[in-house]
Amino acid sequence: MIDKLWKLLADPVGFFDSARGEGWKPAFVFFLWVTAFISVVTPVVNFLGVASTDLSSSYQAQILAYELVTGNFLDLYGSAAFLIEPVLIFVFAVPILFFLTLLLHVVYRLVGGQGPVLNAWKAACYGLGPCLLGGFVPYVSLFAAFYSFAMQSYLGPMTLYNAKQGRAIIIFVAFIALTFIEMFVRGTTVGF
Repeated sequence: MIDKLWKLLADPVGFFDSARGEGWKPAFVFFLWVTAFISVVTPVVNFLGVASTDLSSSYQAQILAYELVTGNFLDLYGSAAFLIEPVLIFVFAVPILFFLTLLLHVVYRLVGGQGPVLNAWKAACYGLGPCLLGGFVPYVSLFAAFYSFAMQSYLGPMTLYNAKQGRAIIIFVAFIALTFIEMFVRGTTVGF
Protein backbone atom coordinates (compact mmCIF):
# COMPACT_ATOMS: atom_id res chain seq x y z
CA MET A 1 0.00 0.00 0.00
CA ILE A 2 2.88 2.40 0.71
CA ASP A 3 4.12 1.92 -2.86
CA LYS A 4 0.66 2.70 -4.21
CA LEU A 5 0.43 5.80 -2.00
CA TRP A 6 3.83 7.00 -3.18
CA LYS A 7 2.86 6.60 -6.85
CA LEU A 8 -0.42 8.40 -6.20
CA LEU A 9 1.30 11.35 -4.54
CA ALA A 10 4.23 11.54 -6.99
CA ASP A 11 2.21 11.37 -10.22
CA PRO A 12 -1.56 11.51 -9.61
CA VAL A 13 -2.55 11.69 -13.28
CA GLY A 14 -0.26 8.80 -14.19
CA PHE A 15 -1.52 6.82 -11.22
CA PHE A 16 -5.18 7.29 -12.12
CA ASP A 17 -4.42 6.48 -15.74
CA SER A 18 -2.76 3.20 -14.70
CA ALA A 19 -5.70 2.40 -12.39
CA ARG A 20 -8.13 2.62 -15.29
CA GLY A 21 -8.08 -1.16 -15.89
CA GLU A 22 -8.50 -2.15 -12.24
CA GLY A 23 -11.67 -3.56 -10.74
CA TRP A 24 -13.40 -2.18 -7.66
CA LYS A 25 -11.49 -4.24 -5.06
CA PRO A 26 -8.00 -2.66 -5.19
CA ALA A 27 -9.45 0.82 -4.75
CA PHE A 28 -11.68 -0.35 -1.90
CA VAL A 29 -8.76 -2.06 -0.15
CA PHE A 30 -6.83 1.22 -0.40
CA PHE A 31 -9.82 3.09 1.04
CA LEU A 32 -10.04 0.58 3.92
CA TRP A 33 -6.32 0.88 4.59
CA VAL A 34 -6.44 4.70 4.74
CA THR A 35 -9.62 4.66 6.84
CA ALA A 36 -8.16 2.08 9.25
CA PHE A 37 -5.08 4.22 9.81
CA ILE A 38 -7.15 7.38 10.30
CA SER A 39 -9.59 5.57 12.59
CA VAL A 40 -6.78 4.32 14.85
CA VAL A 41 -4.84 7.59 15.07
CA THR A 42 -7.83 9.94 15.45
CA PRO A 43 -9.13 8.60 18.81
CA VAL A 44 -5.61 8.75 20.23
CA VAL A 45 -5.27 12.38 19.15
CA ASN A 46 -8.76 13.12 20.49
CA PHE A 47 -7.94 11.44 23.82
CA LEU A 48 -4.85 13.64 24.07
CA GLY A 49 -7.07 16.73 23.83
CA VAL A 50 -7.15 17.61 20.10
CA ALA A 51 -10.77 17.81 18.97
CA SER A 52 -11.74 16.57 15.52
CA THR A 53 -12.88 19.74 13.79
CA ASP A 54 -12.53 21.27 10.35
CA LEU A 55 -9.11 22.53 11.40
CA SER A 56 -7.79 19.19 12.60
CA SER A 57 -9.47 16.51 10.51
CA SER A 58 -9.44 15.75 6.79
CA TYR A 59 -12.24 13.16 6.91
CA GLN A 60 -15.85 14.16 7.43
CA ALA A 61 -16.25 10.80 9.19
CA GLN A 62 -13.69 11.86 11.82
CA ILE A 63 -15.70 14.93 12.70
CA LEU A 64 -19.04 13.12 12.81
CA ALA A 65 -17.63 10.30 14.96
CA TYR A 66 -15.98 12.76 17.34
CA GLU A 67 -19.18 14.76 17.73
CA LEU A 68 -21.16 11.61 18.44
CA VAL A 69 -18.62 10.32 20.96
CA THR A 70 -18.25 13.61 22.84
CA GLY A 71 -21.93 14.47 22.63
CA ASN A 72 -23.39 11.10 23.61
CA PHE A 73 -20.86 8.59 24.91
CA LEU A 74 -18.21 10.55 26.82
CA ASP A 75 -20.50 11.29 29.77
CA LEU A 76 -21.62 7.66 29.94
CA TYR A 77 -18.33 5.83 29.43
CA GLY A 78 -15.64 8.39 30.18
CA SER A 79 -12.37 8.03 28.28
CA ALA A 80 -13.39 4.52 27.17
CA ALA A 81 -15.84 6.20 24.78
CA PHE A 82 -12.91 6.91 22.47
CA LEU A 83 -12.68 3.15 21.88
CA ILE A 84 -16.01 3.39 20.04
CA GLU A 85 -14.71 6.10 17.72
CA PRO A 86 -12.80 3.86 15.24
CA VAL A 87 -15.97 1.88 14.55
CA LEU A 88 -17.96 5.08 14.12
CA ILE A 89 -15.42 6.47 11.66
CA PHE A 90 -15.94 3.39 9.48
CA VAL A 91 -19.71 3.57 9.94
CA PHE A 92 -19.68 7.13 8.57
CA ALA A 93 -16.88 6.77 6.02
CA VAL A 94 -18.50 4.03 3.95
CA PRO A 95 -21.82 5.80 3.24
CA ILE A 96 -19.92 9.03 2.52
CA LEU A 97 -17.80 7.08 0.01
CA PHE A 98 -20.89 5.77 -1.77
CA PHE A 99 -22.51 9.22 -1.84
CA LEU A 100 -19.35 10.83 -3.21
CA THR A 101 -19.01 8.11 -5.84
CA LEU A 102 -22.53 8.68 -7.12
CA LEU A 103 -22.16 12.47 -7.04
CA LEU A 104 -18.89 12.41 -8.99
CA HIS A 105 -20.28 9.97 -11.54
CA VAL A 106 -23.39 12.04 -12.21
CA VAL A 107 -21.48 15.33 -12.43
CA TYR A 108 -18.74 14.01 -14.72
CA ARG A 109 -21.22 12.25 -17.00
CA LEU A 110 -23.27 15.45 -17.23
CA VAL A 111 -20.23 17.38 -18.48
CA GLY A 112 -19.42 14.81 -21.16
CA GLY A 113 -17.12 12.39 -19.35
CA GLN A 114 -17.15 8.80 -20.51
CA GLY A 115 -17.10 5.68 -18.42
CA PRO A 116 -18.84 3.66 -15.72
CA VAL A 117 -19.47 4.52 -12.09
CA LEU A 118 -16.35 2.47 -11.33
CA ASN A 119 -14.31 5.51 -12.44
CA ALA A 120 -15.87 7.65 -9.72
CA TRP A 121 -15.34 4.83 -7.22
CA LYS A 122 -11.61 4.78 -7.97
CA ALA A 123 -11.36 8.58 -7.76
CA ALA A 124 -13.19 8.63 -4.42
CA CYS A 125 -11.21 5.73 -2.89
CA TYR A 126 -7.73 6.61 -4.12
CA GLY A 127 -8.28 10.32 -3.63
CA LEU A 128 -8.20 9.78 0.13
CA GLY A 129 -4.47 9.00 0.04
CA PRO A 130 -3.33 12.52 0.97
CA CYS A 131 -5.29 12.24 4.23
CA LEU A 132 -2.43 10.08 5.49
CA LEU A 133 -0.17 13.14 5.32
CA GLY A 134 -1.50 14.55 8.56
CA GLY A 135 -5.26 14.35 8.18
CA PHE A 136 -5.45 14.27 11.98
CA VAL A 137 -2.98 17.07 12.82
CA PRO A 138 -4.38 20.57 13.41
CA TYR A 139 -3.95 22.88 10.42
CA VAL A 140 -1.89 20.29 8.49
CA SER A 141 -5.17 18.49 7.94
CA LEU A 142 -6.44 21.47 5.93
CA PHE A 143 -3.72 20.91 3.34
CA ALA A 144 -4.22 17.15 3.36
CA ALA A 145 -7.97 17.61 2.95
CA PHE A 146 -7.54 20.08 0.08
CA TYR A 147 -5.07 17.80 -1.71
CA SER A 148 -7.46 14.88 -1.23
CA PHE A 149 -10.37 17.03 -2.45
CA ALA A 150 -8.42 17.96 -5.58
CA MET A 151 -7.68 14.31 -6.32
CA GLN A 152 -11.24 13.18 -5.70
CA SER A 153 -13.07 15.93 -7.56
CA TYR A 154 -10.59 17.01 -10.23
CA LEU A 155 -7.51 14.92 -11.04
CA GLY A 156 -9.02 11.45 -10.59
CA PRO A 157 -12.32 11.97 -12.40
CA MET A 158 -10.77 14.11 -15.15
CA THR A 159 -8.29 11.35 -15.92
CA LEU A 160 -10.62 8.37 -15.51
CA TYR A 161 -13.57 9.92 -17.38
CA ASN A 162 -11.40 11.47 -20.11
CA ALA A 163 -13.11 14.77 -19.35
CA LYS A 164 -11.93 17.96 -20.94
CA GLN A 165 -9.62 19.83 -18.61
CA GLY A 166 -11.60 23.07 -18.83
CA ARG A 167 -14.80 21.34 -17.77
CA ALA A 168 -13.03 19.52 -14.96
CA ILE A 169 -11.63 22.82 -13.69
CA ILE A 170 -15.13 24.33 -13.74
CA ILE A 171 -16.43 21.41 -11.67
CA PHE A 172 -13.56 21.76 -9.21
CA VAL A 173 -14.10 25.51 -8.86
CA ALA A 174 -17.85 24.95 -8.41
CA PHE A 175 -17.20 22.43 -5.61
CA ILE A 176 -14.82 24.89 -3.95
CA ALA A 177 -17.36 27.70 -4.29
CA LEU A 178 -20.07 25.54 -2.72
CA THR A 179 -17.69 24.72 0.13
CA PHE A 180 -17.04 28.42 0.77
CA ILE A 181 -20.74 29.24 0.59
CA GLU A 182 -21.43 26.52 3.14
CA MET A 183 -18.56 27.75 5.30
CA PHE A 184 -19.99 31.26 5.49
CA VAL A 185 -23.62 30.20 5.85
CA ARG A 186 -23.21 27.35 8.33
CA GLY A 187 -19.89 28.20 9.96
CA THR A 188 -18.08 25.10 8.75
CA THR A 189 -16.03 23.98 5.78
CA VAL A 190 -17.44 20.49 5.43
CA GLY A 191 -21.02 20.62 6.57
CA PHE A 192 -23.28 18.77 8.95
